[in-house]
Amino acid sequence: MTDQILIAIALAAVFVVVFLFSSRARAPVEAPAASGADAPPQPADAKATRAKSEPQAAKAGTPAGAPALLPKIDYEEDESVEPTKLEARSGPPPGLSPPMQKIVYDEDAAIDEPTHPGALILVTAIGQTDKGKRRKRNEDSLLAREDVGLFVVADGMGGYNGGEIASKLAVQTIDQAFTEEKFAGPQDNAVPRRASELARAIQMANEAIFRRAGTDKLLDGMGTTICAARFSPTKQRVYIGHVGDSRVYVFRDGVLNQMTSDHTMETLGVEGAGAGHLSRAVGVWPVVPIDIVLGKPRPGDLYLLCSDGLSKMVPDAEIQSLLAKAESPQQAVEALINEANARGGKDNVSVIVVRVDEPRAQVAA
Repeated sequence: MTDQILIAIALAAVFVVVFLFSSRARAPVEAPAASGADAPPQPADAKATRAKSEPQAAKAGTPAGAPALLPKIDYEEDESVEPTKLEARSGPPPGLSPPMQKIVYDEDAAIDEPTHPGALILVTAIGQTDKGKRRKRNEDSLLAREDVGLFVVADGMGGYNGGEIASKLAVQTIDQAFTEEKFAGPQDNAVPRRASELARAIQMANEAIFRRAGTDKLLDGMGTTICAARFSPTKQRVYIGHVGDSRVYVFRDGVLNQMTSDHTMETLGVEGAGAGHLSRAVGVWPVVPIDIVLGKPRPGDLYLLCSDGLSKMVPDAEIQSLLAKAESPQQAVEALINEANARGGKDNVSVIVVRVDEPRAQVAA
């Protein structure tokens, strides 16, 4: 009897052991997390979900902490046609404070002479902007006001339609400032009053563009170049405000000279593909450094304001030749735009030609 009980207990123990072992074999085992090459293959739908969640910047290989660049313009055009670009938007370039730099082009313009009772010069002008041969839209804007002797060329930049908005907003803001004769900010006594007003109007345009871009993510980073010339016939002076790579030239005694200096990375010593990118532009920072150039117009002078759609397509020597041949500002404008387009017209091209003459009273005498 005792032997039978021992055999039954042994069989029961064996049964329990077998049952427990088989149950553990059927239960799911939680594996340790795997990574890298040790990771098990994932289903296709899992990979797709993960790919959608990855930041686009990481997929593009943008290094962490890199300065944001302006949105790329989505043009279906020739790849060799590079839109106006700003190198970085982290802040104004170092060493350019205060935000106004005075440059005297003509030595006799250094001293701001008293206002003359009558006009010393007569100023007439013609301006025109053209889309060019490659661009799908025109992002340049012009302002030509003979009544106040004010002329502006603005070359916009930015994704979506930001460039067009920025350049139009710039000329509208400057125009309104001179129409209402209201200029934000304090008078800068380091330059003549008329020059300070021009700089303040450009800063107003800068603020207007910067504020507008802040209201729409699609316009983030938009901006524009500015070259503006304000003539004072009763002082025989021209005051030039300049930001970017649009240019002001003077054609005097048969010779063409550039009065402005391009604000590009090349002028800061950068070489290679990014050398032509702008180092500053209007509307990108809360405050922008502005060059102020002082000149003394003479009868017979031609002043040329243009976007880089002209200067990058037509060499200075050819511009000089075309101005020498033109019999009027209208002919000069047409000839310059036609030449830029004949050489490929890779960008919008805008031109204002201002002619300086003797006052009518002296001509009549």
